[in-house]
Amino acid sequence: MKTLLTTCLVFLAFSVTARDFRDLTNESGATIHAEIIDFEGGMLKIRTNGKNFDVPVASLSGADQAWITEWDAKRRGAEDELYYSETIFEDDFSGEGFGERWGHYKSSSLIEDGVMIGKTIDINDHAGCDSIRFEGRQDMEVSVRFKFASPEALRFNVWFDDKDYDGAHAGHITSVSIDPKGGTIADAKTGNMANAIYEMKKSPEGLDEETKELLATKTKRFEADIEEGEWHELVVRTKGPLVTVLIDDEEVGEFESEGNAHLTKSLVSLTTNVNDVHYDDFFVKAAPAGAE
Repeated sequence: MKTLLTTCLVFLAFSVTARDFRDLTNESGATIHAEIIDFEGGMLKIRTNGKNFDVPVASLSGADQAWITEWDAKRRGAEDELYYSETIFEDDFSGEGFGERWGHYKSSSLIEDGVMIGKTIDINDHAGCDSIRFEGRQDMEVSVRFKFASPEALRFNVWFDDKDYDGAHAGHITSVSIDPKGGTIADAKTGNMANAIYEMKKSPEGLDEETKELLATKTKRFEADIEEGEWHELVVRTKGPLVTVLIDDEEVGEFESEGNAHLTKSLVSLTTNVNDVHYDDFFVKAAPAGAE
């Protein structure tokens, strides 16, 4: 009986301490003390003076909005969302054409009906590449909604590059390739794009057995069932040498390799093979410098 009573008291104590209260301030400066009940669809459910109310989060102070974002991420067990707190770039493709920050290589991609349609000029030359440049970061999160819209949509890559790095072809650092059956995570910096290996691949002799064995340790394949013609969400996170891939909120693969820890990833690109991969809601985020 004593054990049961002790357990119940501990549970009740936890239940009380688990409740969250905060002084909330709206944009007019008025403040109320309230219990935070729920947050969904931009609306915060609170309880004050014995009654429940729905409050648009956008009507609250910036400090309150930041607190609510953190509170919501913690209760969902999504602390990684807090780690990658610096938004470097975002595009929902609702404008007319590409914004000025976009760069393109061998690409004929276009914006149509609020969607970016990935297209390649000549796949035998190079896959179409649409990219964003920024100040270098180590730990990054890239998210994008995607759809394999036609039989020509075979796969696409999210590349992390550093165009100032001359130890790998084109400054390639890390790549995540997605196809309807899954994908591959690759350490390009110390793998197939390292200068010595890249040149060896092009030579008449090709790769020796030792290099082939090395390259086998620089990539990892993962499986996923990605329905063609339907929208899905991809999230790629780099943290030191570890790369983690999520599709539709489910972790589908991770791979740890030294090259992924490159300190100054400064370009992210979507590379389409061959055509008709559709993209929407593209975000590039990073952990602030010095974050751990």
